[in-house]
Amino acid sequence: MTLHFESTAKEFAAPGRIAVSTDLTDTEYLLPYAIAQAKASHASLVLIHAVLPHESAPIEAGAVPYYDPLRMDRDARLMLETLAREVRDQGIECAIAVRHGFVPDVVAEVVRNVGAGRLILGTHGRRGIRKFVLGSVARQLLETVDVPVCTIGPRAHKATTNPPATLLHPVSLAGWHEPSAALSFDLARQFGAKLVLLHLIGAGAANARDPIRSVAIATEQLRRLVPSEARSFTEIDVRVAQGAIVSEIICAADRTQAGLIVLGVHAPAHSWLPGTEPAAYKILVSAPCPVLSLCVNPEPATEKLNAKEEASPVIFG
Repeated sequence: MTLHFESTAKEFAAPGRIAVSTDLTDTEYLLPYAIAQAKASHASLVLIHAVLPHESAPIEAGAVPYYDPLRMDRDARLMLETLAREVRDQGIECAIAVRHGFVPDVVAEVVRNVGAGRLILGTHGRRGIRKFVLGSVARQLLETVDVPVCTIGPRAHKATTNPPATLLHPVSLAGWHEPSAALSFDLARQFGAKLVLLHLIGAGAANARDPIRSVAIATEQLRRLVPSEARSFTEIDVRVAQGAIVSEIICAADRTQAGLIVLGVHAPAHSWLPGTEPAAYKILVSAPCPVLSLCVNPEPATEKLNAKEEASPVIFG
C-alpha cells in the first residue's frame, strides 16, 4: 500500500524545537550536528544537562571520591551558557536546562516541558559497565519520549554542518513501518536528499526455497511503499539484501555514504545487559553517521509477531 504523508511525520521532520542532551564532554561533536539540524528546520535548541545524585555519580580511577552537586550545577550552567551564546551568534535561539536527577528522567521531563520535537544525544560505545549505563539511558529515552531520538555514535563523531545528501531507511515490511517510512520521505524532501530503502530478507524456509522470488516480492513491496509525489522531490533507491541485520545495515550505510539512518524501533521493556544488547543499540554505536530512531507501537497481532525476521527484542520499521 502506498504511503500518504501524515502531519505527525511532517512535524517530526521539521521540529520547531530540538533538545540536546549532553554530559559536557560531547559538545564538540554534538553541537555542529544540532546546529545543522536546527538550521534545516528553522528550529530553536535547548541544551540539557543532568547533575547526577551524589550516590550515583561515577568516580573515575584515581579521582578523589568527593562530589559537590552545587558546584557541578554552577559549572554546568556556565559552560552551557557559553555554548548557548555561540549558538545564538549563528542566528539560532538557544536555551539551557540544568536539572538534578537521573539522565533519562531529567531529559524526558525537559523534552515534554519545552515541547521539543526531536532529541539529540551521543553514544560513546564504551565497554563494560559504562557501555551498560549509556545503553540503558538510550533505551529508556527511546521508550519514554514521544519524539524521534537522534544518536551520534563514535564513528559519527566527525562533525559536519552540511545536511545529509543520502538517507538510509531499513524497512521491515512486517506491518510497523508506516510511521518511520513517512518520516524518511519527509526528511528526504526537507534535505533534498536521496533516499535508500533497504529491506533484509531472513533465512526462513520460504526464502531458502526460492530466494529469487523472495527478493522480487520484497522489491515490489518497497516500490509500492513509495508515494507517487515522492519521486518529484527525491531520488529513491530500493534495495533488498539477505544477511544479519546489524552488519548489513552498517555495510549499506558505508556503501551509500549515508548521512543519516532513519530507524523505526519497537523496544519493549527489556534490560540491555552487557553482551546482550539488542540490534538497535549495536547500530546506534556502530553506524558511520547519526541515527534518527522513531519508537513505533506495533499492534500485538499474532500474525505480525510471527512475521518477525530475526529473533530480537527490537523490531525495525
